[in-house]
Order: sequence, then structure tokens, then C-alpha cells
Amino acid sequence: MKDINFLVSENPFERELKKEKKSASAVKVIALVLVMAVGTAILLAPGIYVRILDGRALAVEQKLTDAKYSEVRTVKAQLANVTRKVDNKKAVINGIDARNIPASQALLIIENALPSGCYLRSVKFSGNSVSVSGVAENSLIVSDFLGKMDRLKLFESSSQGMSLKETQSAVEFSVTYTAKIEGGNRK
Repeated sequence: MKDINFLVSENPFERELKKEKKSASAVKVIALVLVMAVGTAILLAPGIYVRILDGRALAVEQKLTDAKYSEVRTVKAQLANVTRKVDNKKAVINGIDARNIPASQALLIIENALPSGCYLRSVKFSGNSVSVSGVAENSLIVSDFLGKMDRLKLFESSSQGMSLKETQSAVEFSVTYTAKIEGGNRK
């Protein structure tokens, strides 16, 4: 009879397990290196991109400071200066308009307030004051005209700027009004 040794001194799968352990650790190392490379790239990418953009901006700035664009810069400065002067003049004109009533508006108001039987000889307009002189058939028509002008509350009359003169056939009158409202643009 043969002696059977049930004790196995050698494991036939031992070699394969060692190979798997070595290959598994190599895969882990490669994966770890790959993760670190991707992480480093992600962290460095914005800095690299910013440097690229800074380089492009510097190149554009150098192109703009080139001598061939100096005339354009001069013209642009002159245009800005002219625009500033025009804006100042617009402000002055708008200020004058805001203090004065427009002449067309004053004439329209006087025309609408004029009763029948009353005729104007002259209308003098200067800024915010209007001087009106005319002839009416009687003093009632003159008072009607003056009353309509006062009711509009656009003009203010003073007793010093008013004169009445009765003749045989008509009443001559003269009155000066000052505008109460502001006309023009209020910018």
C-alpha cells in the first residue's frame, strides 16, 4: 500500500493569487496617478487660460498704442471736446427756454382771449413779458379782454403796466403782462 499524504505542502493556486495581487496593485497605482494628473490639470487649467488671455490682451493693447492709430485718438478726443461744448450750449438753451414762455404760445393765448370789437395794434414779446396795445369799441370790451387774460392765470398783470385812454369813438388800451408759468424743456 501506498502512503498517501493528505498534507498538501504546495498550493497549486498560490502562483495565480500572487500574480493577481501584483496586477491589482499596479492597476491601483496607475489609476491613482491618472486621477492625480487629471486633478492637477483641472487646478492648473484656469491659471493657464488666464495667462493666455493676458497675453492676448497685451497684444491687442500694443496694437492699439501703435502710431498708426494716433490720428484716430486725436480725432476722438476732439469729438469728445466738441460734444461736451454742444451739451453745455444745450443746457444754456434749455435753461433759457425754461425761464421764458414760447412766443407762439403767448400769441395764441392773447388771440383766444380777444373779444369781438377789440383790435390789437401791437404785441411786444420779450422773454417772459408781453406788452399788448389795442383799440376797443368801449371800456366794457376792454374789461372783458383784461378779465379773460386774468382768468387764464398764465400771465400776471400789474396796475403800473396798464393804461386806458378814451377817445370820442373808441378806447385805447395798453397793458403789460409777466408770464407766471415756465415754458420750454425742463431738463
